Amino acid sequence: MEDKKITAKEYLGQVRHMEMQIRDLQDEIKRLKELAVGISALNCDEKVLSSVSQDKMANTVCEIDEKVRELDEKVREFVRIRSKVMETIHMLRNDEYEHILYKRYCLMKKWEEIALEMNISYRHVLRLHGLALVEIEEILKLS
Repeated sequence: MEDKKITAKEYLGQVRHMEMQIRDLQDEIKRLKELAVGISALNCDEKVLSSVSQDKMANTVCEIDEKVRELDEKVREFVRIRSKVMETIHMLRNDEYEHILYKRYCLMKKWEEIALEMNISYRHVLRLHGLALVEIEEILKLS
């Protein structure tokens, strides 16, 4: 089986991808907690607590606990990947390239925001981004 090399964009995009996974897990935990509160409210209104309702609550609490542990692991992985990506970005020889890639891939800023903050045109940001990606590809080849 052939070992496929990761592109510069894929490498840098890992940060955004991990951040989206973390947000999804946080949303899922929130949803499960709301569900648990709903189950709990049903239990309090019932005259006789049924084992089925208690089982639902126990299963939901276990699922929440599992998701929280998964979230903790994702956050640790996110911090590791983000640090690695930042180290790679800091290896660039051009400060503008470094600023553009950092703002785009670590701070998740839009192209327009980056252009405005750096006081350069939108098209120039995109051009410099392309050149920066070429340098990142070279760095990745060496590592």
